[in-house]
This record gives sequence, structure tokens and C-alpha cells, in this order.
Amino acid sequence: MAKSVRSKSKIKSRNLMRKAVFGPREDERIQRLAARQQIDPAAAAPPAVLMAKEQDEDVEVAGSDEDEEEDAAMDEDSKSTTGGGASSGRGVSKNRKRRQLNKTGRIVVRNKKGRILSKTGVKWVKQIRPKNELRQRLDGVLVEQQAMSISAYVQISTVVNTYLKAAEVETAVEEVRQWVTAYVNRQLAVIARRLQKLERGPSLIDAYVAQWQYFAQASQALSGSLGQAVGFGMREAMAQAWYTTVFRRVAADVAAAMVALVDDARKDGGVDDPQLLSKLSCVLAELRPAHAPELPGGEPLGVYFAWYLEPYVWAAVRHVESRTGHLRTPGSTREYIRLVARLIDDEERRAEAYLRPESVESLRCVLAQRFVAGSLAAIHAEAEFMLAADSEDLRSAFCLLRRVPADRKAMQPLRDAFRAYVAQHTLAAMPSLAELNPNEASVSSLAFARNAVDWLIAELNRLRAMTARCFDDDRGFNQSLVAGLREALNSKAFLSKGHPQLEAPRLLAGYFGLLLQTDSALALELAAAHPTGFENAVESRARDALQLCELVDSKDKLMYHYRSLLARRLVTDSSANVDLERTVVAMLTPLTGIGNTNRINDMLTDMNLSHTLFADYRPSMTLGSLNVSVKVLNHILWCGNLSSELSRALIVPRQVSAACDEFVGVYNSRYRSASGNSRNLQWLWAYSKATIQLYFPHSVGRVAQTGYTLVVNAYQLAILALFTDSSCLGSAAQQLTPAEISLHIKLRLDAVKSELAVLARAGILVANQSSDAVMMNSSFNSRRLRIDISGIKRMRQETMTETAKIDSYVDSERYLQIQSAVMKEMKRCLSIHHTRLLNLVTTRYESKFLVERTVFKRVIGVLLDDKYIRHKEGDLNIYEYIA
Repeated sequence: MAKSVRSKSKIKSRNLMRKAVFGPREDERIQRLAARQQIDPAAAAPPAVLMAKEQDEDVEVAGSDEDEEEDAAMDEDSKSTTGGGASSGRGVSKNRKRRQLNKTGRIVVRNKKGRILSKTGVKWVKQIRPKNELRQRLDGVLVEQQAMSISAYVQISTVVNTYLKAAEVETAVEEVRQWVTAYVNRQLAVIARRLQKLERGPSLIDAYVAQWQYFAQASQALSGSLGQAVGFGMREAMAQAWYTTVFRRVAADVAAAMVALVDDARKDGGVDDPQLLSKLSCVLAELRPAHAPELPGGEPLGVYFAWYLEPYVWAAVRHVESRTGHLRTPGSTREYIRLVARLIDDEERRAEAYLRPESVESLRCVLAQRFVAGSLAAIHAEAEFMLAADSEDLRSAFCLLRRVPADRKAMQPLRDAFRAYVAQHTLAAMPSLAELNPNEASVSSLAFARNAVDWLIAELNRLRAMTARCFDDDRGFNQSLVAGLREALNSKAFLSKGHPQLEAPRLLAGYFGLLLQTDSALALELAAAHPTGFENAVESRARDALQLCELVDSKDKLMYHYRSLLARRLVTDSSANVDLERTVVAMLTPLTGIGNTNRINDMLTDMNLSHTLFADYRPSMTLGSLNVSVKVLNHILWCGNLSSELSRALIVPRQVSAACDEFVGVYNSRYRSASGNSRNLQWLWAYSKATIQLYFPHSVGRVAQTGYTLVVNAYQLAILALFTDSSCLGSAAQQLTPAEISLHIKLRLDAVKSELAVLARAGILVANQSSDAVMMNSSFNSRRLRIDISGIKRMRQETMTETAKIDSYVDSERYLQIQSAVMKEMKRCLSIHHTRLLNLVTTRYESKFLVERTVFKRVIGVLLDDKYIRHKEGDLNIYEYIA
């Protein structure tokens, strides 16, 4: 049974709708159906245009106005043919339908034989209004604030895509965008009116934050559901609509509510909901309309900058101004510094909770410019007084000056004042030689070295603690501290605190000597305090002393004094430990250079070889009753550190002289060159000592039988031999004058008097009251059976002369090094300016010593006179190398 034309028309209309909705695959299925039913798809009525009007009414698909007039004329003709009576509605209806069919197109249905079954068919299509459906979906999202579900997302996307496929895309996209934008603006106006009715306070901020957060999520979902064509840029357009319709109406109220909350927090210490302002700052930073102001660094923060940050900053300025305005007077500077520092710290801590992290710096800059930059002169002047008093307010001044931008150089005057304070306070507060040793009229240089270096280390630790406490270990203030101490240690005023010859290099070298000398008071104290960790204690003290060594300019002089004292320790067997000596030398290597420490390591190695050498010789020597220990040292390594002028021709007792001759014979027999020449051994009596047993006639008790054990040096041994050994003068002398003693033992008179003073102080010799002669003290008595007088060292003219020789030697070495550096630079550059040449030479030796201008000019003068260099013609400041 064949289907009616009407049912086939309905099928065709539905198929066309499926094609528009479901795309090409559905169209292929429709074509297969049409071919099977022998229907021409082109003859079907086109679908009505979607979204033509906003009213929901059915529109009949009809012809044009001319067709309607033609239909009316045909109706009149049909009436006239029937005799003017009432016409039959049936006939008119058939004609009208027929004409409408001719206008809109016929649907021809044929059977298998090709016969026409039907030619009539009029399509009536109900107009579909997707705008209503789209509006319903948008109402659910924007008005009812329902979450965007997957089904709603698909429905909105389906409606929009259907319309865009049925209409012209170029015009339909813009039409849908405009309609959605207008709809959003109408809904945002309602939200704005609702927010404007709220009071300024937390409720307004909370409502605004909640509305924006939902709107931001909804705009993101809608921009995706509208499709790529319509939704492109829709999110930004909706944000701009929010800014224009909502934010501009309530921005002032929201900012005022925020300022009020922050002011309450300043008074009460906080707000009820600390996260409320943080949320507000975040939502304002998310709103970024066109031409929104930005931070000076170009950070895009939307309306946050103008409507949150600026009101917040100026509220903070007003708060600090109201608290400190009355303190801007000359007598209230310290109180002003203290209060402003505390208020700005409070504002910064509050800003970290209420502002975005990238905008806190703007608050710091404004507060620093307003309350610190305008008072720099007063703060600098007050800080100098606070330095002298070591006031806690010094940290407040530092914190204020640190907030000023670096280009203003607000911190440099305070650093300069701190450097001057360190230099002046060190020289003024350092105790003098008499203050450190008030009970002794004559004090040794080593004793003063210990007390002075300990005080300097304590002062350095105090100043560093002050730098950490007041200046937060700022690098610039640490540099000022080092510069101030260097200025104090290398100044001539430092010498007035002790002996004129006790400059900083000698003091530090003496301190190292006390640490490493076994019988020194400092080493004994450390050994008693740290019986199991003596080496660690020595290393700790050495590190403290190294901090002062870094500040000394004359590091070459420091190392020369150190080598001299080391040589004495090694020769006299008073060194604590050879391994400890090497450890300290390794500490000094980065400071003084490997060239200086290599020579010290060679001295230590040579001393070890000497012990091995004498151990090999000992079995082949017949020394009788004497127990001799000899050290053979390399003259090249030790010549500058051991003085031998006083002892070259010393006459020692016969037994000692015989032992020495025997050792020389054995040594020369083993070390004789191919030509028959032997090595030359030179005895250093100044560094020799002996242990003797001395008996006194009037001694009583056990001492009369055992005698006293005396440890004496070679000079004292030679002097005592004149009074006790008959082989020296033919008979033991009863009394001798210093001049006679000097003649007999071949020792300088000043050295003889010095040793006689030591023996007289020990009570072994007594002076003749009628003359300057001395004699043995026959009634000598002492509680100690063993007496060591070999190491009694005092500040004598000999020591001062030795220091002067060291200074002369160091000066000559520096002169040669400067001259060598000048010639190297001249050969390299051929022509160079005087100032540049001086800078190059100074840089080359800055780790060893400070190149003095007078010495440099003297070197230049000698090279000009010897014609190694010459002045350039027309410019005396430029030197030319003469090849």
C-alpha cells in the first residue's frame, strides 16, 4: 500500500532537518532513501530560516504578494462562473492548493512502471526558535547560577552549530556574538544593581569576590560551548563587559571597604577573615580590561594596581605620617628612627598578608622615599653617635637606610663612619705595653705579643658580632670592618702602644711562636686546659690569629719573623710538634704565597735529615763522658734566620772543643769531594746549650754531694769554665772583670755583660763591691736542684739590633722585587705611563707587601740614571724602554 503525499512530505522535511543537524553522513543516508523511493530531493521544500524573529509563532511557507493577488483573482473567477452565489469552499481550496503547489514545487511519485501516482504536495513547517533554547541555557548558567553540566554544554553547542550551518556563516557568527554580549550585559547590570545596594564592608567584598569567581568560571565554560568561531575572544569580551557594567559602578565602594578593613587591622591587629583581602587582591588581578594600568616593571595586574594597591599604599602613608609627624625635629632624630623603622616593619609584614608578592616592593619604595630619603642627613649624623655608644638603635638606622634605592648611595656614609669608628676605637681602646704588664718594668716582646694579639682577636670578634647584630652581616659593612682594622694595624700609631720595634708582623709572628713553643706559658695553659686535644686547641688559636694576618700589609716581613722564630725553636728543640708546625705552615700558604712557605717546609725537612745524619754518626764517635747532640743544617736555608756573628771565635772548654773536633773529623771523612775538599762546618754557639753539674763549697745537706744541675748556653758555659775549670787559665780564677772575660773567651764585651747579668740574677755569680769584677757565689743555695738559665730572654739591645737588621733585609728584598717588576713591565709594554706602571707593580705584590711611592720613585730614578729606561720626549710622565 502506497504512502500518502502528506506522509512522504513529512518524511522529507525530517530528513532535511537531519541533514542540517547531523551533517554529511546523514545526507548520504537521505540520498539513499530518496533513490529507493524514487523521490527527487531537490523538489523538497527548503527549511525555514532559524531565529528570524523573537516571537514563538508558526509561519506558513507561502508565495509572494503577486501570488496572493493572483489567488484572489482566481477566486473571483470561480465565483462568477457559479452564478454569483456562495461559492464552494471545496473548489476554491483545491485551486489554491494547486497553485501553491506549482509555486513551491511538486513532489512527483512514480510506480515501478513509471506512471505518475501523485503530483500534489504542500509542506507546512513549524518555525524552530533556537534563540529561546539558547536563552534558557544561558539563564540557567548566569541567572540561576547552575553549574555548567556536560548536557548543557552539548545543548548550547548544538543550537549554535545548527544555526551557523543553516545560515550564512559570515553574518551569523557576528550576529550570535552580539546577541550573547547584549544578553550578558543585561544580566551583569542586574548583578551591579544588587552589589550597589550592599553597605561598604566585608559583605560587599565577599559578595563581589563570589560573583566574580562564578562569572569567571561561567565565562570560561560559555566561551568553550559557543564553539571556536563564536567563542574566540568571547572570554575577554565578557571580562570587558564585567569591567564596564559591574566593576566601574562598585570599584570605589570596594576600595573604600578594603581600606577600612586594613585601617581596622592596624588598630586591632588583624581582621576577622584574613583571607578575605587576599581573595579580593587575586580577583582584581584577574580582571584585566583594555588599557588597565600596570606596575612600573610591566607586571600585568589588571585593575589591582589602580583600585587596590594605590589606595592601600596611600592609606599606609597616612598612617605612618600620623604617627611620626611630630618627631621631625632636630632633637628627636633617634626616636624618629626607632619609631619609623618599627612602623615600616609592621607595614611590610601586613603587606605580605594583604598584597600580592610582586607588589610589596612598590609599598617599600613609597615608604622609603617618603620617610627615609628626606631625612638622610639627620640619620647619618645620628648614626655616628650611635656607633660610638654601640646602641641597639643602630640596627633601626641601618634598616631604614637599606630601604633607600641603591642609586642614592644612602648606605655609603654609614659604612665610611663605621670604618673610621673601627680604626679609631681599635687604637684608642687597645691597652698599652705598661697596661698589659703593670707589674714588670721591662717586658719581653713575646709576652706583649700574646696579650696584644689576644686583645685584638677579642676585639675582632666583638666587631663582627656587632656587624651581624646591627648590619645583618652586610657585605659592605664587613668590608668596612676589614678596612678599619687594616688601617689600625698598619698605622704608625699602633707602634706607640708597645715597644717602638713591635709592629704588627712581629707581634703576630711572636704569637705563633708562643703557640708552637713547648715551654711557653700559652702552650702550657692550652695543654693543661686541653690535655687530649692540644693540637686542636693550637689550630683553633692559629686560625684566629690568621684573621689578623690577613689584615697586615707587610706579609713578607711577617714570614721573615716567623722563619726566624721557627729556626730558633727547631735548633733549641723547643718546638711542640713537627707535624703541628707543618699544619700551621699549610694555613699560612694561601695567605702569604707558596714561595714563602716552601722555604719553611725545606727547613723542617732539613732538620729531619739532620737527626737522621747524627743518628748514623753516633756509633762511630768516642766522646768520653760527654753526651753530645749535634745538628747539621744547610747554610743556604738557615743563613738568614740564625745569627752567627757573636760566636764565630768563641773559646769553649777543652772537653767540648775536643768533641767538636772529633765530630768534624768524622763528618769530613764521609763527605769529602772528589777533589779532596771537605765541607765547611761553622758552629753556631749562640744556639747551643749544655747541662752541667756544679758544686758550691759551702753547700750543705744532700746538695753538697749531688750539686746543682744547671742548663746554660754556650756563652754562660764558657764564662763559668773560667771560674771552675783549671785547664782554661791554668788555674781556676777567683774573680774577673768583664773585659778580662771578653778577652779570654773571645766574645764581645756587650754580650759578656749581658750574660753576666743573667748569671748574677740567678745568684751563681756575685759582683765585687770594690770593683767591677765578678766571682763565684760560694754560698749559693736554692730550693731547686735543676736550674735552667739558658732561655732567659729579655728586651735587650741585641734584640732591637736584630729587629733593625730584619727590617733592613726586608727593605732591600722589596727594593729588588720592585725593580724586577718594573723591568718586566717595561719590556712587556715598551712605553707606559707612570701611574699605570705604579698600579701594575702594586697589584703584583699586594698579597706580600704595600709598595711605597718613595721606594718606587727611587727605583725609577736608579733605572733612569743607569739608562735602562728614559722619558718620552715632550711628556715626562711616560717611560720608554731602552732595548
